[in-house]
Amino acid sequence: MSITTELISTADIASSDYVERARAIAPVIEAHAAEGEAAGAMPDATIGALKEAGLFWMLVDPELGGGGVSPDVALEVFEVVAEADGSTGWALMASAVSTWNTSLFYPGFRQLFLDGRKPISCGTINPLGTAVEVEGGYRVNTPPVPFGSGMDAADWVGTTVRILDDSGNPVLRENGMPLTRAIRAPKSETIIYGDWDVMGMAATGSYSYGWNDYFVPGEFTFDSAPLVPKPGEPYSGKTLDLMSSSVIGHGGVVLGLMRRALHEVANIVEGKKRMAYSVPVDDYAVFKKEFVEADAKFWSVRDYFYRVVREGIASTRDTESLSVEQMARIRQATTHVHTVATEVVMFASLWGGTQTIRNPSYLGRAVRDMVVARNHALIDVVTLDNAADPIIDSWK
Repeated sequence: MSITTELISTADIASSDYVERARAIAPVIEAHAAEGEAAGAMPDATIGALKEAGLFWMLVDPELGGGGVSPDVALEVFEVVAEADGSTGWALMASAVSTWNTSLFYPGFRQLFLDGRKPISCGTINPLGTAVEVEGGYRVNTPPVPFGSGMDAADWVGTTVRILDDSGNPVLRENGMPLTRAIRAPKSETIIYGDWDVMGMAATGSYSYGWNDYFVPGEFTFDSAPLVPKPGEPYSGKTLDLMSSSVIGHGGVVLGLMRRALHEVANIVEGKKRMAYSVPVDDYAVFKKEFVEADAKFWSVRDYFYRVVREGIASTRDTESLSVEQMARIRQATTHVHTVATEVVMFASLWGGTQTIRNPSYLGRAVRDMVVARNHALIDVVTLDNAADPIIDSWK
């Protein structure tokens, strides 16, 4: 499981295997990871390597020039990239999933691909702004919208807005719920606040952004209600729904962080002599026991996570929907990965000793990145409560 630091020219990459492409550029990403963390932004060399390998567009339909890979393959890519650098894995995850979903649902964005362009999207789905329908589109106003992960590489930005009537009142659907639309706009016409200053995932470019009285053409908007269907309801496209496809990407990233932490601590303790130890740390029985347990945690949670995801993918191909239990297990498995990853990374940080706290330190960065990843709203402990009933029922 060694990680080489030899730089590889991305111009030599010709493989159609996107996991292999990720492995080929991992040394480039790793070589610039400390630079990205210090600057709080993705380095140009990193963005260039990801673009040249085609990773931003790997999920996009091949007829649009994308790779058309299955979501589980994309997860393996996120895992490989995050092992090289957590921030880069996170930013790629956010951008690749956003670009994929945007290419599926926005006619205007899809046309960009048909015209031979390779746009990259980022943004969030929380309806924090408002819009009024006007001729040809919508006029949009938002507060600063937080967490635009992947902004450094993106050239299109999006969010979801609530539609207001001419009097400023919310427009309601037939079921009484607010009418919302997802929107996309060029980054060049978006206010970027540059306010991302955090302890971990520092180079993800997760800035706040927004628009003031900005016109968005109708073809760059989409009724967001079908994007998050209820469990068991059919939806457009033989793939995972928006929520599921967005959530699982987080799991791929923290699997990469676990890999890196285990790799680092195994090398740090090799032959390491410490005060009060009668043998080198890697020969100490307590360390060996805990490492083997951490290894088992990694492989078991990884296998369960991928099994749940792949069962969901197979189901959507057949029925264009997920059952109540399948949606619950996707949320459960992704949150559980984060719980286990926190345990494994903290195990590695403890046995890494002072090598964990020195800068630059791959293990120290993995610890900081893991804390930020674990605190994401989509991985909150409430997801387990929400998933509990159908999973409990499955055992009756």
